[in-house]
Amino acid sequence: MKINKCILCGSEKNKFLIKGIDRYMGIDKKEFNIRQCLECKLTFLAPMPDEDQLLKYYPDNYKVFKVEKKKYKIIKNYFGIFKNFIIEKLNLNHLKNILDKFSDKNINYLDFGCGSGKNIFSLKEKYNKWKFFGYDKYNKKMLKIKNDKIELFQDIKKLNQLGDDYFHIINLSSVIEHVQNPSSLIFFLKKKLCKGGLIIIKTPNFNSISRKVFGKYWHNLDVPRHLHIFSDKNLTKMLDDNGLKKQKIFYSRNSGVEVKSLYSFFNIKKKPKSHNLIVNLFNPLTIILSLLNTSSTITIIAQKP
Repeated sequence: MKINKCILCGSEKNKFLIKGIDRYMGIDKKEFNIRQCLECKLTFLAPMPDEDQLLKYYPDNYKVFKVEKKKYKIIKNYFGIFKNFIIEKLNLNHLKNILDKFSDKNINYLDFGCGSGKNIFSLKEKYNKWKFFGYDKYNKKMLKIKNDKIELFQDIKKLNQLGDDYFHIINLSSVIEHVQNPSSLIFFLKKKLCKGGLIIIKTPNFNSISRKVFGKYWHNLDVPRHLHIFSDKNLTKMLDDNGLKKQKIFYSRNSGVEVKSLYSFFNIKKKPKSHNLIVNLFNPLTIILSLLNTSSTITIIAQKP
């Protein structure tokens, strides 16, 4: 019998939690075991599928690769405008507040696992002095995008060509949960980060209330693409182990994960036309969960000393 060793703390002690299937893309009905380390509480798939096995779960129509055209509706704008007004007045957009400190500087920004590239294109409109780089090994379509301040690539060797201590900010939004050895990736990216540089990690929160409520239907399980699910505690440990110091941690206020989990529970395959309205109606609940550190997603910002 193969022993499942925790990649974070090295412990061989773990327990079975639940079985999961691909509910998000529905590629097949294969079941995967989800286990949890008894020492650091890191959750992982076991046995861990290799890259060749995972490739089919990232097809060209993988939803993360698509850039959706937003349909603005009056009822959606009422909720959205009010929410943004409150966030702005109370100065609650923590990530924007941090990025704004670098707005007038010449910054090299890497979006590692950039998907469709929408994050880069959004930031480009706000920070015109920055040079943007985007890497995603699965999305071939993004390579067709050409821009004088954006360089997109699919070959990891490009990062080695750029050299160490090159980037001021490295963003990993919904990335480390997809990686077979997240700690090794953080060690590698730390070398690419310049002294005083920031690394931003956004990832599912295992300690979320919705995970406990929805179980195998929790959208952020995303079996088998999500190989690991972190908590704020073991995520901080991984950064500490790699010599990165936590600066700030915050929890999502958007209820998209909760609403999609509800769809999965009721086997609703197609997003309803009222989706944006439903999300906005759930947002007050998610704000409360955020204040309790139990919403579905965590973002941590760490610095290289």
